[in-house]
Amino acid sequence: MTEKRIFSEATEARFRTLVELYPEKRSALIPMLLAAQKEQGWVQPAAIEYVAEYLGLSPSDVESVVSFYTLLNRNPVGKHLIHVCTNLACMLRGSDDIERALRDKLGVGMGQTTDDGRFSLVEAECLGSCTTAPVIQVNGEFRENLTPEKVETLLDELD
Repeated sequence: MTEKRIFSEATEARFRTLVELYPEKRSALIPMLLAAQKEQGWVQPAAIEYVAEYLGLSPSDVESVVSFYTLLNRNPVGKHLIHVCTNLACMLRGSDDIERALRDKLGVGMGQTTDDGRFSLVEAECLGSCTTAPVIQVNGEFRENLTPEKVETLLDELD
C-alpha cells in the first residue's frame, strides 16, 4: 500500500472501508474514484496513481475506468456540472434546442467550462429518463421536461 498520503483522513478511512467491504479489492475501484473526485473536484493524475497502487492495479487499468465513465471527471469542472442528454428520445423531444439555449446563455460549448468556473457543459449519451425528455442533470439532479425558457430560468436560479 502506498506510503504517501494525498487525501484527507476521512477519505483514507473511506478507502479502507471500501476495500474491506468487497471480497475482491478491485471492486472498490469506482467507489474509491468517486471519493477521490468528491474531495479533489476531479480525478487527478496523482489520484489515479495513488488508487492504482492502493489496489495493486496498474495506472492504465485505473485510467481506462476513469476514461470510460462520464460520472468521473478527468479534468476540472465548474461548480455546476451540467450533463445534457443527447440520446434519441431527448433529441426527438428537443434536446438540440436545450443544448443551444445552454450554449447561448453560458457562452461555452460542450466539454467546456465558463471562464468564471461556475458552469461546465458535458454531453451525456443517455441519462435514462426518456419519458421525461428532454432532460439534463445539474450536479447529479435531474431537470426534466425542459424548454429553452425553463433552462434560462434554471441557470438564473443557480448561484
